[in-house]
Amino acid sequence: TNITSTMTKFITTLGAILAFLSTTNGFVIPSTIRGETALSMNKKKTKPRKSGGGGGGFAKKATAINIKTKKKAANPDFTYAGSIRPFPQSPTRIVDPAAVLSIPDYAIDGVPKKRGSAYEIEIKTPEEIEKMRKSGRCAREVLDIAGRLVKAGVTTDEIDAAVHAACVERGAYPSPLNYRNFPKSCCTSVNEVICHGIPDERPLEDGDIVNIDITVYLDGYHGDCSEMFCVGGKDAIDEKGIKLLQTTYDCWVKSMELVKPGVNYNVIGKTIEDYIKAEGFSTVRS
Repeated sequence: TNITSTMTKFITTLGAILAFLSTTNGFVIPSTIRGETALSMNKKKTKPRKSGGGGGGFAKKATAINIKTKKKAANPDFTYAGSIRPFPQSPTRIVDPAAVLSIPDYAIDGVPKKRGSAYEIEIKTPEEIEKMRKSGRCAREVLDIAGRLVKAGVTTDEIDAAVHAACVERGAYPSPLNYRNFPKSCCTSVNEVICHGIPDERPLEDGDIVNIDITVYLDGYHGDCSEMFCVGGKDAIDEKGIKLLQTTYDCWVKSMELVKPGVNYNVIGKTIEDYIKAEGFSTVRS
């Protein structure tokens, strides 16, 4: 029939395209190898390592189909807010699914599937609340490990490596990893970088302020926390930086005091907005 003929031509053409693209470098998509699913998000091929890991995502070995992708040209008109510039990144670290209690639905392909209701608040059971507590406690432990590494000369990539290892040791998946193709296991935002900074090979310097954002996925629940750290201690930060940190901390405390039954979400936002304006700051607008 005409439909069969058309489908045959389509499949033949698709096979030829894939055969051609397999000779190019680019992103790597998941493929099943010996019963395991592997994922890599590296843009360039890297030599295999005996231990440790690059190649990203899941499983210890990854054979992949190379898909040609267009690289975005650098925008010469982009205006940076300060002196921070992107540095090279190490290969994406991997997670063995057998080493963690569970994996989030985006871990393989980078696409989150679950969507909560925008109109209803889910009431958790005591068992679910206990799992949430364990996940939050795990995140705090990992954040403490990361914070102790903050000092001049240490790269944010080294912090990411420690975070990745600490998560897996506790049976948790590092939530940022491969969420919408995010290549690292935590977020490190230095100085003027607002949030979700990607760990790289830039060494921290005295006077830097860095936010480390940790999220872990433990037994079906995400635990999330972050903290600001002063490289070189408080004395290394200028007065404006100290005021920024103190104002942010005050907003955090005021917000927690409002978290109780009967308080609307928008009250929290308004309280923050009013406080920071009085201190001469503004909130980040998307």
